[in-house]
Amino acid sequence: MSNLVVCATGRLRRTTAVITGLLIATATLVGCGSGGSANSSGRLTMNVGVQSLVLQTYYPQLAKALGYFDDEKLDVNITVGESTANSVQGLLGGSIDAYLGGPEGLTATEQGADLKFVAAAANRSIWNVVASPGVTSFQNLAGKDIGVSALQSISTVTMRQALKANGVDVNRLNYIVTGGTAKRFAALQANRVAAVPLGLPINYQAADSGGFVDLGNTNDIGAPPLVAAVVTVKQSWAQSHKEELRRFLRAYQRVINALYDPAMTQRLVDLTSKGLQVEPRYMERAIKELFLEGPSVGQSMPKDAHIDAAALQTSADAFLEFGGLKQKMDPSGLIDMSYLEDAQRSLATNPPAQ
Repeated sequence: MSNLVVCATGRLRRTTAVITGLLIATATLVGCGSGGSANSSGRLTMNVGVQSLVLQTYYPQLAKALGYFDDEKLDVNITVGESTANSVQGLLGGSIDAYLGGPEGLTATEQGADLKFVAAAANRSIWNVVASPGVTSFQNLAGKDIGVSALQSISTVTMRQALKANGVDVNRLNYIVTGGTAKRFAALQANRVAAVPLGLPINYQAADSGGFVDLGNTNDIGAPPLVAAVVTVKQSWAQSHKEELRRFLRAYQRVINALYDPAMTQRLVDLTSKGLQVEPRYMERAIKELFLEGPSVGQSMPKDAHIDAAALQTSADAFLEFGGLKQKMDPSGLIDMSYLEDAQRSLATNPPAQ
């Protein structure tokens, strides 16, 4: 069923609901989602949705705070949502132009959506299983209430894989939809649930407060490595808005470069700790663990921001295992690195003025 939408400029745009049963719950964005044409100053506009506030989905906010979008003459409206499925629906309907979050676009493409994954955000799980005080083993979670963002979100399926690998009957758990990372942590603090998946660096904070038990990253405790977050676009939008996407990905790549630069760490800690409302010591630990020091550096976000095709296959298999997909899928055709590679070449030949 089609709806006629009137934007603030008076232009009309026809949007089509592609995924049956998904409700649009994301916040209304300013202006039209199709990306505005350049004004007299050469600036372009883009609307971007991001998943709940964790380090690995905070890259657009960092690009804005560091002035990288201004360098590109790109005005980016950022909306934070807690449901990846609703954000995917926003992509399909045109209220957002790009989405940084889980790969739930896999389930949409099974139903015919023309989505592409154009850059990595996390090629490994970004969630640790954090449990209530007193939990001493995975078996203590048997039959308990578990807080999740959605029943079929990637954070839920990777946690279920991890618990299953440790002998927990995941079909006997009671899954309580509580929302994004902050709301899941609040539910754990209120004793409404026995365990939740928490992203970096909220898991550090949880382990240091109130005796909550960090059982480890889902990939480290038995779930296979999987793509946890990607930049998703509607293919038809990307093809007709190549300049907006190029400018966005130039700034995006510069954020990744900054995270790998020790000279930028303190500035990034200051920005992320304020934006994510997490103590600076936890942010510094997260940045060092993911980008600067230790055995896991570069595994989640590679320096070139490319998507791990094998790990994306694992994501698809996980959705299939727990009912998010109806049949086995080869998701390699959904990866399109051409836009990112174009932006990287552009940065090399035409870097922003310093």
